Amino acid sequence: MQSGQSHYTSTSSLPRIVMQTIWLVLIVGLGAGCMTSNPIRTSSGSLPDQFPYHTAADILERLPAYPSSMNRLYAEARIALSSPEESGRFTAKIDYLHPESLLARVTFPLGVEGARVLVTPDSAWVYDRIEKIVWTGSPERVAGMLPGAVAGLNMVELATGFEQPKMDGSWHVDTDSTLYLLTSRDGRLRYTIDPALWRVVAIKEWDADGTLLEQRWYSDFIDVQGETIPRRMALSRPGENMRISMAWHRIELQPDHLTFALKATSEAQWIDLGR
Repeated sequence: MQSGQSHYTSTSSLPRIVMQTIWLVLIVGLGAGCMTSNPIRTSSGSLPDQFPYHTAADILERLPAYPSSMNRLYAEARIALSSPEESGRFTAKIDYLHPESLLARVTFPLGVEGARVLVTPDSAWVYDRIEKIVWTGSPERVAGMLPGAVAGLNMVELATGFEQPKMDGSWHVDTDSTLYLLTSRDGRLRYTIDPALWRVVAIKEWDADGTLLEQRWYSDFIDVQGETIPRRMALSRPGENMRISMAWHRIELQPDHLTFALKATSEAQWIDLGR
């Protein structure tokens, strides 16, 4: 717990600036750029000789897990958000120690650091530096203040696209030009995979009625200290009319120093959202 608490109260509403921050950090996390109508970009590498005859098991075995070299990282990114509640562009500086702690420092237009968000496995803090208010509670409780919040500590994994579908034999394999499509048996989940990279480049999810719930795209893959990472990620939730697009500005793996200090002022008001 941070020191210098005052006026420790409880509330069920959040001001506009803090809602923006929680959208950015608890829903996805990093990046920027503009979403296009078809943001999938295939690699310029060569297709494997066995294409297009890989089985689902072949494909799943080749998709990499989240690398241990990224368990400790520092990142700077730009974010573009469009939704009925909020629209705007922001920057974020991220300190991440997997799976223990994540600190995001969010800077709003004109270079003002408007908020800091600290997330651990059992707690979350959102510090509105302008209004000098700290909201705290369990990650689930803080995320629950906004519909559809899903990521928290997993935001880096989500933004870098190290997806590994379950190897349960329930996937149907199809091809689209130079890409593989893996569709779940119930038709509600589809992964698009670039076999030249062996990376997921798109994900679509539908509900039982066939309504599209969420789409994600990963593109502009780059090498960062030996790891292949998508520089851009875009996410769309049509039912919520919400779109987020993002791009890495800087990524440093295994940095010498990370900080997880919220640095709330002694005058800050603390508000408990519960557990």
